[in-house]
Amino acid sequence: MSVARSQHPSERFTRLSDRFRSLWTFYQFLGGVFKHLERGPLPYDYDFQALYRRLQEIAPRAGMEGIDTIGHELDEVERELGTIHDALRTIDAELAPSLLRRFFDRLRQQDEKILFVLAKFYLQSREMDRDTLDKLDILLTRLASAPLDDGRALPKDPSELRETFTRLVAIGSPPSIEAFERDTLIEAVRTLREEIESVRTFDALLTSGVLDRFRELKTRLGMNLLDPLLLTEVVATNVAARNRFEELYREEEVRILEDTNRIFEIERYLERNPGFAAEDLREQISTFRRFRNRFDTGRKEENLKREDVLELKRTMHRILARFDAGLGREEQAEARAAVPPEAAPFGGVDSAPSPSVGPSSADVVDVSSAWGGENGERASSTASLEEIVPPDNLLNEHLHKIMFALELVAWDHDAEQAAGAKEIHNLRLEPWEVSAYRKLAGRELIEGTLAWELQRFYLTAAALRIKMEEETAEIERLNRSNNAERLFEILERAGRSLERGREVEKRFQWFIDDHLYRGETEQLEQLYRSRFRFLNAYSQLWLDHQASGGITPL
Repeated sequence: MSVARSQHPSERFTRLSDRFRSLWTFYQFLGGVFKHLERGPLPYDYDFQALYRRLQEIAPRAGMEGIDTIGHELDEVERELGTIHDALRTIDAELAPSLLRRFFDRLRQQDEKILFVLAKFYLQSREMDRDTLDKLDILLTRLASAPLDDGRALPKDPSELRETFTRLVAIGSPPSIEAFERDTLIEAVRTLREEIESVRTFDALLTSGVLDRFRELKTRLGMNLLDPLLLTEVVATNVAARNRFEELYREEEVRILEDTNRIFEIERYLERNPGFAAEDLREQISTFRRFRNRFDTGRKEENLKREDVLELKRTMHRILARFDAGLGREEQAEARAAVPPEAAPFGGVDSAPSPSVGPSSADVVDVSSAWGGENGERASSTASLEEIVPPDNLLNEHLHKIMFALELVAWDHDAEQAAGAKEIHNLRLEPWEVSAYRKLAGRELIEGTLAWELQRFYLTAAALRIKMEEETAEIERLNRSNNAERLFEILERAGRSLERGREVEKRFQWFIDDHLYRGETEQLEQLYRSRFRFLNAYSQLWLDHQASGGITPL
């Protein structure tokens, strides 16, 4: 008699009911993945409700009748569940593990019960190939951690995880490992985790090979990965690797976007000075655009590849070095004035996933989208930042960020549409702030008039608001990472933002009073909304700055 038939009907019914729930949940999960991937309906249909009714009919008899009485009914249900499992497994096999990872990265809330059920589905597979183990690795790592808003994850207690994994992997056929072999493998995993956590720069993380060695070790482990003690160490290292990558990438992303903006400025400079546009430099810029598009696509799909990041950085460095080397001293001075060496990133640093993931970074598109009309004719007259607002050491970076972001949005879109465009979504600009830049860049207002001053004020106040919001997020991140030296630097910068913030708030009140005095109330709602958003950013920064040990202005 088989093991299944030797079980009491109630025990066997409980096991089959649990498997039914697992398959039903997995069926719904696959439908969600197909919808997310825009692949249409799931290419498999089954009447789970009918099978559920059959189980409900068997339930009252499972605890009362003997094995021979309902054994054949349970046999039929078991065969049916096996057929369903095989059908779903065939569909799932077409989905790469990376798709599963990205799907979960986009979910802000992850129900542990669903993760358990999905893991059970894979553990009940007849064959445990490489992709199946990778998918289990992804699911079990998520069970072992709690996602944070900044893309990192908080690891759970190892002792609890060992108990959880022991119960869970028992569903499948976990291997038996000799104690000395397990200890050796655990030590190897821990050594790699320590090496990952000790890496100081993003470049070092990518080029050291430590992540590749960790992947190779997991591949060699095969089914041994399911040993509960070893699995606990593996998922802890997965979490540590993800956290270190997120921390270092956030810092590196700022530098990448800064260099990107410099290259966009170089293109503008070369358009005005075509004599400096050597053929090899143009080819390098074309290469840069190709890798930049791949980088943007990876960010959008939350699937950045190491090779794309490295190639983009190498290409940018070659362009910057070639541009500087190709100019004489006077030309370099002129170019540096036109191409700020520390232009601020227009995309900004995420979150979500979503991150975020986490990973929610703004999508950056080719600057050709800023050219409208059938013949690609520019929809506005070009104006430099210095022609729009006076130089401002505190806000230049974020004014550049706004300027570059808005230049990426087609000018045939009205301000309301532009404010919601994906290229500038992370800046969260109001429509009248978008309009302010366009009016100033297009020289639509007479310089020195009150209307002209108000538009300049909208622009600078938005830049300071964005700066304060970024500094608040950075203070929170550094507090979590216990980076005291970097925290001290950001607190100093934030202190200067708060000093300026007091002046801007007084200026808001002046414009409001002036509009009330002159009876011009049509713009009051815009002023009040910008002011309250500004005060929200200011107060949050003030509180975090003070709580972190900064000397905040009173």
